[in-house]
Amino acid sequence: MTEQEALETHRQLFDIYSGILFNNQAFSSGKQESISYVFDCPEYKTLMEKYHIEQIAGEGTAFQRAERLLHWMSPRLKHKSDYDNHVPMNSLALLDYSLDRPENGINCRNKSIILTECCLALGIYARRVSIMPYSPYDMDNHVVAEIYDSELEKWVMMDPTTDGIFFDEQGTPLSLLELRERFAAHKPAPFTGSENAEEINAYIAKNLFRFMMDGDNGFGLADKRTLYFTPAGYQVKENQLASIEYRLGEIPPDAMRLQKLFSNMLERTQEKPEPETWDISLMEKKP
Repeated sequence: MTEQEALETHRQLFDIYSGILFNNQAFSSGKQESISYVFDCPEYKTLMEKYHIEQIAGEGTAFQRAERLLHWMSPRLKHKSDYDNHVPMNSLALLDYSLDRPENGINCRNKSIILTECCLALGIYARRVSIMPYSPYDMDNHVVAEIYDSELEKWVMMDPTTDGIFFDEQGTPLSLLELRERFAAHKPAPFTGSENAEEINAYIAKNLFRFMMDGDNGFGLADKRTLYFTPAGYQVKENQLASIEYRLGEIPPDAMRLQKLFSNMLERTQEKPEPETWDISLMEKKP
């Protein structure tokens, strides 16, 4: 495929994914439960002393300091999409395992934990957000971080996998919801990062259908409480079941261990109720 052909493919994919967002702009109303941010974890002292993150972040606004942390860590972490999450999910363990060690790649999920916890250690409101696709047959999703800047009075999305941030035409960094609204209007966004702008606009648009966020943000708290933000009419459980059944059908008959794993996953999901939905206003709310 030529560069021009690839560019046209990304534009066509953006057309499709932005259309899905356009047709699903309304979110289900839901719980108004608070989101917590823990700044006094004792491990933060070790994190700051070992990796000098206070000096790296420097002076300035929350956005400026977090952006420096993003650019410090992102190029030094090898991406490995099939990383098995065997290292404890906290910034100290993950940095010790992966920083400047290309043989020890980690995925977007864990890169976002590192950025989030480094920001929290410096008193910056930060949270990890999983951005999810529309199709139950799409096995790929993405995980990013958002930080709150009090001078901008808004949340800002940062992607530690691509070392990137999206902006509007005035140079203001965008939140996930602002980016989703923009894409639903079929407006790509300027992007600063390691990926081609057209490609990353299409990829992120694909994964902005719904959100899953850590309800508690602090050292080692990832995945302890997950909040679901879901477009109106979308059934999370129904789509989870369809996804598992699809994956089961793709497993070779002789892969008995995988067959058992996904069969058990299917049974557990069938027994669970539909996940509760949180109100989308929480994603814009000042912390």
